[in-house]
Amino acid sequence: MSYYQQEEQPVRNQRVPMSDSFTGCGTELFDCAKSGCIFKSQRGFWQANSCQMALSLMMASTVENAAIIMHAPLGCGAQLTQLLNSTTSGKNSRGLSPAPFVWLTTNMQKNDIIGGGERSLRETIRYTDKEFRPDIIFVVAACAPAIIGDDIGAIIEEEKNNISADLTAIYCPGFKAKNVASAYDAFYHSLIRHIRFEPEPYVDYNPDILNDPFDESAKINYEYRKKNTVNLFNATSIGAADEVEITRLLNALNINVRIYAEYSNRDKFRMVSEAALNVSMCNVHDDYILKYLEEKYGIPYVIQGMPLGRKATREWLKKIASFFGREEEAEKLCDYEEQRLDRELESILPKLKDKKVMIGGGVVRVAEEARLLSSLGMKVLSIRPHHYENIAEPVFISLNEEVPMVPVAVSNQLFELINQVKKYKPDIVVEHPGKPGWLSRAGVPSVCLYSPKRSFFGYLGEFTFARRIALQLENNNYEKRISKYVKLPYKKSWYEKDPYSYVKV
Repeated sequence: MSYYQQEEQPVRNQRVPMSDSFTGCGTELFDCAKSGCIFKSQRGFWQANSCQMALSLMMASTVENAAIIMHAPLGCGAQLTQLLNSTTSGKNSRGLSPAPFVWLTTNMQKNDIIGGGERSLRETIRYTDKEFRPDIIFVVAACAPAIIGDDIGAIIEEEKNNISADLTAIYCPGFKAKNVASAYDAFYHSLIRHIRFEPEPYVDYNPDILNDPFDESAKINYEYRKKNTVNLFNATSIGAADEVEITRLLNALNINVRIYAEYSNRDKFRMVSEAALNVSMCNVHDDYILKYLEEKYGIPYVIQGMPLGRKATREWLKKIASFFGREEEAEKLCDYEEQRLDRELESILPKLKDKKVMIGGGVVRVAEEARLLSSLGMKVLSIRPHHYENIAEPVFISLNEEVPMVPVAVSNQLFELINQVKKYKPDIVVEHPGKPGWLSRAGVPSVCLYSPKRSFFGYLGEFTFARRIALQLENNNYEKRISKYVKLPYKKSWYEKDPYSYVKV
């Protein structure tokens, strides 16, 4: 049976070899990945880790006119109150209705754990449909129902016939997953199982007009649009400004763009199958659904890293253009954009030259940003991907060719980051959101690896990212002052140890 026919998606580390513990250089990383030793590496101590449900909720909360039912204890939904602001901001920046998403909880108690929570889930599904009339209802199943064995799949199959909304389930038993990247598969699996991806006759198109034997113009226009359209798959970390920049570049090649799956809606989902090509903006994020769409609808896909910086953007655009036979146009476009970019960077590059930088965060983004910052004249001291998997190998091959022997530490542990910062003494750190406050206590200026409110992709992204780093390097008074008065919680003996002494390969 295919993964896609199962009610629940497979755990990602069973589908894709991955590791969250490694230290060495890029060459050693490849050797260890090929031999398989990296996937057997262990960690003797974790300070903290993340739950995959958090990322699945971030994706589901962006879908327009959808409701989320948390089948879990009340506390599991705490993050949703924080997501209201970011989701509303994302909708505003895309010109969508800023209506807040609806979420409810079955509020599982001791009695539900002992006797099962299926009855309360059924009642909540029916109440949600009657009271709020959403287009889609996502049932988010957390750890508790997975442990006690609630048959959520059976409930979905029965209740979808009793309500007007499309009903599906996102399975998030965090204790099963080794890495939070499983969240992407969980969300996409929920769409694959119960959301329609084909246009509906007489709703999305008129088959009588399309198949009129006396006037073929409608059919010709339809086929032309489809063969020149790409589905672009975004991520929560990719903001509206990045979508605009990438759409601008693809439109310049006479390629139409639809963006999925975040900030989409039920009507838009029905058009997923109406494209010539599916394109990922992150190797790790979209491979699950892209392989399904190829298997189900025969739509080929492109996974070519992230378009961060001119080199990666050129590679990304050329890969897409080659599918449409427009390589020459892509080359000319990239040459033109790079000339414009060079003029804008003239005053910024001297401020970045030979500055030492550490980079940490998502596995694909850290590699692409390391390539970018190295090309801008900065010295990359280390990169710290939160995990490593084979899907990211092409990006790391390019990195190893351009920045040979760069130290690589696969880790998302804060205590290891602070130890490494103390030893490497970088001028600036590019890190995942949530880390800059701790880096400030260490007296080191930092910028976020990504921000949905800022531009990172394409040529505009390279300029704004370089300018932001230059500004941060010019003024680090905040970090100096806060580190003077606010201390980190680690003992002096920890800084004397190897930061990765807990990693066992």
